[in-house]
Amino acid sequence: MNNTVIIRGLFEFVQQLILIAMAKDLPFKLVVATDADETPRYQSLVTASLTCRHFGLAAEVKPDYSQADSLIIGNLVPLASDGDAEGDLTATLPLFRAFVNDAMGAGFNGKLILAGSNDAVLSVLAARFSGVDHQKVLGLGTLPESRLLEQLLRQQFNVGTNDVRAFVVGTAAAHLISWSRSYIGPAPVLTYLANQDINFGMDEMTAAADRIDDPAVVTNQTLSVLALVRILNAFYQQQPFIGTVTNVQTDTEDQLVGLASPVLVSANGIKHLADMVLSDEEQKEYREIATQVREQLARVTAGELDQDDKQ
Repeated sequence: MNNTVIIRGLFEFVQQLILIAMAKDLPFKLVVATDADETPRYQSLVTASLTCRHFGLAAEVKPDYSQADSLIIGNLVPLASDGDAEGDLTATLPLFRAFVNDAMGAGFNGKLILAGSNDAVLSVLAARFSGVDHQKVLGLGTLPESRLLEQLLRQQFNVGTNDVRAFVVGTAAAHLISWSRSYIGPAPVLTYLANQDINFGMDEMTAAADRIDDPAVVTNQTLSVLALVRILNAFYQQQPFIGTVTNVQTDTEDQLVGLASPVLVSANGIKHLADMVLSDEEQKEYREIATQVREQLARVTAGELDQDDKQ
């Protein structure tokens, strides 16, 4: 099995991934696609990686994309301090297009992981224009939020790691918690609201939702790196899981849209096991999020977010 992973992104994000990968001695070679003037920043990390038995690290200006099993694209520009997602997308698009075109032109044909902002839009663009199988394109989506929510519920109910399943779906910036499909043991979370023997009510549920809705969660790089490691474990450690990653799907308008929903993540990429069943109110909100993503995709396709048009 080819365990070569190429990553392109900002140094701080890539550095966090490297440190965790070295600490866990993950079984793959990570190649950082970097500019010549940034390569020296990785030298000490490359040297440290030599102590690992399984993990390998290199920083290359022109990596061999044809030999890579996976390609990770993080944020290519620093995120706007005012949370301007459209501005981030506008600045990212030309760099994203150029990088994906270079990788595909050099023979890349593996799995593509979008680990930066706006992955709902970028996943569709990558699938549409790169020719990569849709089942091999995924973004971090709301996986960080779902994992955080599960941990908050575990602490609230004082249960074990495998006793909670919680799903945050949609996009990282515009998401919804599917309380109707989140479970503690055999029962939906909502059923515990009427149980006087359990210290869980509307106040606790609202507090958990507020933590998930905190804008700082969306930009928390460490949460994103931990979610990315979960995906890499599925790819290279034979640890498949069902998680709310961004995947390219066909919406009710028969158009491609990128949304986070529960899918199987494994060494082969992603697989839709069954349609996601939400409550009527959740389904309505989910469709509204899909409409937002579809409208943004239409603007990108029309060139409205091209930098030349912004000047």
